[in-house]
Amino acid sequence: MTLRALFLLLALLPLTARPAAAGQITVAVAANFLTTAENLAAAFEAETGHEVALVHGSTGKLYAQIVAGAPFDVFLAADKERPARLALEGRIEGVPRPYAFGRLALVSRGPVPMSLDEFLTRTELRIAIADPAVAPYGAAAREVLEQVRGEDWDENVVFGESVAQAFAFVATGNAQAGLVALSQTMNTDLDVTVIAVPENRHPSLRQDVVQLARAADNAAAAEFVAFLDSVLAREIMTESGYGVRE
Repeated sequence: MTLRALFLLLALLPLTARPAAAGQITVAVAANFLTTAENLAAAFEAETGHEVALVHGSTGKLYAQIVAGAPFDVFLAADKERPARLALEGRIEGVPRPYAFGRLALVSRGPVPMSLDEFLTRTELRIAIADPAVAPYGAAAREVLEQVRGEDWDENVVFGESVAQAFAFVATGNAQAGLVALSQTMNTDLDVTVIAVPENRHPSLRQDVVQLARAADNAAAAEFVAFLDSVLAREIMTESGYGVRE
């Protein structure tokens, strides 16, 4: 079933099947997952009547905002490390759990008539990646580049604050290619060449979700986290290029 068909089905649900008391939640979402999160939020709102506001950015930046007291209810991270830190710091309700597994991909504005490694050795090309210090997809990209280039991995590499900005560099022509999230390449009208990076070339891009402590009494937040395990949510994530837990 396509996403369009799923949304049409939700739209036909009788209003009486939805809760009378709607809640509101703010979800901090990693930049790579934004488009998918928008689809999930729309489906969740249609199914429950709750309202979802999304705030996106790099996982590292969102983590820092949470520590500083940002009013988020749920955190959809692009790694498992930051949610684990929040758990150790006593900033969450319950425990972290995976909701999606990402893939890294090379996206190029032109053809790639060679192997992935050969292409990445071409230091005359400007390649965009997310900042490895704050973005898990950037850290994965750095590892791939280090395997190919060694100590000079960052030659002619341009860094985006998030993987969304890294992809924007390619989209605007400020970089000829980028190492970004595979999901981003599935939601673009750009005429680009895409090569999925083998999963064994970098650490697992397991993405964990947590309900934050400030939302301990927010039923809508708990429902949203539970919704991520639903058949509908898993369908949305799979069609967006993500793996889901079994």
